[in-house]
Amino acid sequence: MEVSRISSKGQVTVPKAIREILKLREGDKVAFVEEAGKVIITKASLIALRELQDALSKEAQLKGITEEEVLNDLEHVRKEMWNERKK
Repeated sequence: MEVSRISSKGQVTVPKAIREILKLREGDKVAFVEEAGKVIITKASLIALRELQDALSKEAQLKGITEEEVLNDLEHVRKEMWNERKK
């Protein structure tokens, strides 16, 4: 467990161990997510990625696309991208 003190301006220093775990660097944004009376601090880019995943999952369900189909399509795109890099 890491502990930090709130300054008079409401600022908190993220302890080094936590910055390393989250791979936070100067200028990165963090998100504060409240869940059941607790606050989770995470890298803001991870929140955006989760929101994108949720939106894509809902859209796929509405269109009747299975997880297997999505994974197969992703594999195809990865192979195409890999082959493009080799050129």
